[in-house]
Amino acid sequence: MKELGITKGEWKYRDHFSDGIIETEETIIGHLMKWGSPEDELQANAALIIDAGNTAQKCGLLPSELLRQRDELREALAEQKRIYFNLFEEEVRCMYCEAKINRGSAIILCKECAENTEA
Repeated sequence: MKELGITKGEWKYRDHFSDGIIETEETIIGHLMKWGSPEDELQANAALIIDAGNTAQKCGLLPSELLRQRDELREALAEQKRIYFNLFEEEVRCMYCEAKINRGSAIILCKECAENTEA
């Protein structure tokens, strides 16, 4: 895991008079000033900052890197699904009688030949 250079330890929020404090057990990370912002917005901002810091420590990635990785994985999964489902749409011929069939499986037999062929 790469070193992010951020404050280590569990990030928490503490209400303190005119501001909110984001801190670990040993270090104050930042202050969120209460004046000028509604309390619910301050709490939401604090939750976002805390979650980003704690998550980054667990996975070694910044939120923007996690987003990029998620998008790459979604694209890769979509491509794999496309390839997989195209296999079932491919038209092939029965290996015995040459009847046209859709693939659907690794065994390429029409229903009639499959039923009449000894295993």
